[in-house]
Amino acid sequence: MWSSNGVTRNRVSPILNGHTHYDSDVKSAKSASGIQIDIEKNGHIPSSSSNKLTNLIRRRKYDKLHVDNAGHLMLDTSEGQGKRTPHISERRRQNKLFEKPVKPVKGCDAWKYHQKQNWRKFKISLKETGYKLELWRSWFKRIEGHQGTGVLSYFVFLKWMFFLNLYLFLIMFWFVVFPPIAFNAESTYTTDVTGTSVSGVSTTNTATCTSEYDTSLVYSTSGARVVQDFIQGTGWMEKTALFYGWYPAKEINITSSNEYLMPFAYFMAVLGVLFFSLVRMARFTIRSFKENLAQDNQKDKVDYCNKVFGGWDYALDDENTGHGKKNSIYNDIIANLDHQKYVLTRSEWSTGQKCKTYTIRVVINILILAILGGAGYLIYYVNTWATDYLATEASSGSVVILLVEFLPSLTITILNVVIPLLFEVLVKAEDYTAEFVIKITLVRTVFLKLASLTVLMISLYIQISCSTKTANCNVCSTIYCWETYVGQTLYKLVVLDFLVHIIVIFCYELPRKLCTTKCSCGVCAKVGPAEFDIAKSVLDLVYTQALCWIGFLYCPLLPALAMISTFTQFYLKLFSALYTTVPPEKPYKASKSNNFFMIVLMITFFLCCFPVGYSMVKITPSKGCGPFRIYSDMSVSVDTTISNFPDGLKTAIDILTSTSMIVSILTILCLTIYYLYVRGKAHNERAEVMKEQLVMASKDKQFLLAKMHDITGEPRQKPKKHQPPPPPTVNTVNEAEDVETLWS
Repeated sequence: MWSSNGVTRNRVSPILNGHTHYDSDVKSAKSASGIQIDIEKNGHIPSSSSNKLTNLIRRRKYDKLHVDNAGHLMLDTSEGQGKRTPHISERRRQNKLFEKPVKPVKGCDAWKYHQKQNWRKFKISLKETGYKLELWRSWFKRIEGHQGTGVLSYFVFLKWMFFLNLYLFLIMFWFVVFPPIAFNAESTYTTDVTGTSVSGVSTTNTATCTSEYDTSLVYSTSGARVVQDFIQGTGWMEKTALFYGWYPAKEINITSSNEYLMPFAYFMAVLGVLFFSLVRMARFTIRSFKENLAQDNQKDKVDYCNKVFGGWDYALDDENTGHGKKNSIYNDIIANLDHQKYVLTRSEWSTGQKCKTYTIRVVINILILAILGGAGYLIYYVNTWATDYLATEASSGSVVILLVEFLPSLTITILNVVIPLLFEVLVKAEDYTAEFVIKITLVRTVFLKLASLTVLMISLYIQISCSTKTANCNVCSTIYCWETYVGQTLYKLVVLDFLVHIIVIFCYELPRKLCTTKCSCGVCAKVGPAEFDIAKSVLDLVYTQALCWIGFLYCPLLPALAMISTFTQFYLKLFSALYTTVPPEKPYKASKSNNFFMIVLMITFFLCCFPVGYSMVKITPSKGCGPFRIYSDMSVSVDTTISNFPDGLKTAIDILTSTSMIVSILTILCLTIYYLYVRGKAHNERAEVMKEQLVMASKDKQFLLAKMHDITGEPRQKPKKHQPPPPPTVNTVNEAEDVETLWS
């Protein structure tokens, strides 16, 4: 090693049998005061001194290594001479800090410190436990490795939908279903339910209409009829908590002094479900938007670099998981390359190719609008015909009646299966990217399914608002409780949709996979196995959730059915993704998929809120069933509850719900949104300006260097290629390289 004056080298040999040997030319080193370690005449250091030297070297407790005139090896800890490197001074400063005595914390401060540390450890352990217990975590890794991140995004969305329906079910069960099951209702209508001087409340014909409705619930107990009622939601199913008509309109006695207002609780639970769904979707969308915003700032080259050099997980210890991770990275890179290839090809289109492509797209969109219109008319015609047939041919056989009752639901389900397949064929001629193909197919199928539900709700509204209602109970034909009738229709759609998922996987995808793998004929090889259709799978989830949002007012336990459906659907789709289908032919770049899925779901949510809100404030409830049977509309239950409040509270509620207050709040919200929008836009512009300034600063440096070389006349030095770096100049043994050399 180099001495402090940089003249004489002193090589240190490895430890041999407890001794460390130094070369004999160390006598020329400069003397200095410091820690002394004896050295023998033969050039060896005793074991005790060698251990001391080792500890000092490891702890960096030295600046220079030299030998004094008496032949002793010296470790100088003083300032010494020579130029010091910055990291050495930083080490010395840290060493001085560590050498200071640590004052122990005592008393209350010590207790607080220990509690804080224990709480931190508890949170860490809780996070680790939650990560280990995360639902379907191991399956997600297999799906990602087998199908890629595009298909994985669908399963992440499905998991989110499962927990959403779980929370909705808990809200409806705790506030609507559980109280009437656990406690008894009052025998008469009290003022808490009827209110004080509130219009729109009438109990005149309530008992008579309730008796007529109970009399109409006649059903058979035979095995076939029980199964049929279970599938249709009729007969004995109407007398369960599944449907609206079972719930009482009177108060529920929880204790002798506490009573539960069932109508008000039902109304507020419905609003709570809608509000909770909106908040949860908004939070997910904001979080996804932040992640996508951070990803948008990265270029594709940086993305490739991250995938290749930083995408591997070195903590993997399972071979199957490793193969899955490798396939996941491969699929992501292929999706990015496919997207860039399309962008490059599109930039080279001629004017004729552009005109041809845009003309094809316009014609296909017109054809799709015609298909949607025809599907809507078919649903309306079938529903009207089925209603007329059941009213005139009630004496037909049970099988015929069952088929006719299921005919509107079957029509909607068949259209939802066949027309999306037609959309997939048409979209191939429009020449879009794989990502945009999924989005445009998703939007078109959403409009199809929502249009079918809209036509169904319109036809049901026409049936329940007929002009031939009875005077006393306000009943159309044989529909004594129209809320339960609507709930039964949506219940049949949920059951039928679940059965269709099972049929498609086991009767279409699985036989196609077996024919491809077991049969060697040319037709089977040409057809090939089915691909995992991301757009169709997402639309199935959105459709199920739309049925849940529309129907939970009339069928309070419909969120439970949706939860069971999504839970079962995960394992059905898992079987489909791993065994019966192959990844999409065009890899899908899934960086913004979850955010787009959530936007589609939010659009569906707002469209579903319209029929639910209209039913709550405009349509008259049935007089013989449900918790709102004594009101002119469901919102009157809120007025009756507020009428029993103290005068001061009623005045405050009147002020908060007045038109001027609502307009003021909306104006403030609009101004706040506009302010945040302008501020965000200003921040983005500032960021762009700063990026340009960085680029200009780099160009200015290059320009000044070029001018400086031109003025001085010195030639510009080009960096030498393939030249190894020069050896480092070492002044002291404090460098980390010297320590490694010392023990090598």
